[in-house]
Amino acid sequence: MVVVEHSFSEFLRKPNDVVAGLADSDVVLRRRNAPALRLSQADRDDDRIVAFETLAKLLRNLAAHSPQIVESVVVDVFEWTVFLPDNDIKLFVDELTKMLVGAASLNNYSPVAQLLREWKATAEIHADPKLANRLNKTIDDPDGGAVTVEG
Repeated sequence: MVVVEHSFSEFLRKPNDVVAGLADSDVVLRRRNAPALRLSQADRDDDRIVAFETLAKLLRNLAAHSPQIVESVVVDVFEWTVFLPDNDIKLFVDELTKMLVGAASLNNYSPVAQLLREWKATAEIHADPKLANRLNKTIDDPDGGAVTVEG
């Protein structure tokens, strides 16, 4: 679907002209010093929700029945997973597919983005053997000890 962009001030000056564009596309309203807004017909957004939930469930079921295939696809899509140990890749796929289904059922996709950020950070740690080594050391002090800055 094509997305048409307008300035927020244009929307305020000519709201009917901007809203008329919703028949064929979504409208993004650009604002100065603020996040853009999206106008969409409610039924179009409802269709997106149904489609996303269906795809999430299909992926989750595929992961349950053919985990090797899904793991292979995930490694292709998220290049940084090459740094994850095999067991972590399996865990990532499991968490991702469950999170997608859960997010779709709530129509809240922020947790998916957070999960991806966290796993990417984990891959970055594994990509740096020195850092991974330091983080794998046992902490003897129950309070965690003093934090030192290394340069």
